[in-house]
Amino acid sequence: MEFEPGIHQLTHGRGPFSGFPPPNAFLVAGRERSLLVDAGWDWADDHAERMKAIAEANVAPVAELIITHFHPDHAGGAALFHQAMGAPLSCHSLDRLVIEQDRLKERAPIAESLSGGETRDLGGLTVEVIHAPGHTPGCLALYIPERGALIATDTVMGMSTTVLRPGEGDLRAYADTLHRFLELESKTIYGGHGAPIDDPAKRLRELIDHRVQRERELLAALAEPRTVRELREAIYVGLPEVRHDLAEAQLLTGLRKLIADGAAREDDGRYALA
Repeated sequence: MEFEPGIHQLTHGRGPFSGFPPPNAFLVAGRERSLLVDAGWDWADDHAERMKAIAEANVAPVAELIITHFHPDHAGGAALFHQAMGAPLSCHSLDRLVIEQDRLKERAPIAESLSGGETRDLGGLTVEVIHAPGHTPGCLALYIPERGALIATDTVMGMSTTVLRPGEGDLRAYADTLHRFLELESKTIYGGHGAPIDDPAKRLRELIDHRVQRERELLAALAEPRTVRELREAIYVGLPEVRHDLAEAQLLTGLRKLIADGAAREDDGRYALA
């Protein structure tokens, strides 16, 4: 679906877990060339639907696929796309190893490691690459200044907050990324799942405030030693069971930040204020 001239959202497959929307890929089309952002799951049916949508968009040839981060619902289909179209693949250097080993599996090469600051001239549209760490170390976002459009993928979504898993996510980096997005003063944010966000400043401030509030709640819950499960039960009251693991992963990331800050401690699987 073309939401504004030259920006198409391609949504195919299933969500990463029950009740969550499927992943979005984005086709950014200029007069001279096009760019694909992400490639969904590594499933033949999803790939066929994406290829059909690209053909029906009737745009300039796709010159590159930029993979925004290493999660399988965004990077999984990259090898199938490369094999079908021959377009080179790019990703951030910090996510490259996981993408090569776990997603591409020697079926396709990464042509370029990105670091942020690169630009792509598509003819009438410019794509600016932004390093947006937090969700993963090498997470990328793409900004199209002619449209005031920010393709933020999983860093910003309208219907949900973003899970930052321990070992992948970083709360301090994530907060810095949200503040950097605010400075762009974009008109629209395109997320990795769900519909576009038409009031980016409001949504970004909501997400920043949410993280601050969650840290306050976590600090309050640490007044007595608790396990991660006990913390989840105290903070995420009424959360559906299907999301318990995600909530506990998020709490672990928050606990690691507090321990690094010297505000919390861990003793035999129980966490408390330092």
